Amino acid sequence: MLLTILMILNVPVYLFLAWVVFDTKEAAADTIWDTLIALLKIIFVPWYVRVLLNMDTTGAIGCLPILAYVLACAFLTYGEYWLLTKFVFTT
Repeated sequence: MLLTILMILNVPVYLFLAWVVFDTKEAAADTIWDTLIALLKIIFVPWYVRVLLNMDTTGAIGCLPILAYVLACAFLTYGEYWLLTKFVFTT
C-alpha cells in the first residue's frame, strides 16, 4: 500500500528525471509533455526497430539509458520506502 502511494506521489519526480535524462540540447522539447511523448516513443519503438523500418534515428538512444532511468526510479521509490518505514513508521 505504501509503495503504491509513493509511486503515485512520485510521478512528477519521475517526469522531471525523464526530462533531465532524455532531453538533450540538440533535441530539446518545448514542454515536459513533449518530453514525455518522446520518452514513450523511445520505450515502445526501440532503436533497432527504427533502423529496420528506416525511421528517423536522430535522437534515438539505446536500451542502457532507459534501463538506467527505470532503475533510478525504482531505487528512488525503494529508498523513500525504506526511510519511511525505518524512521517515520517505527513501532
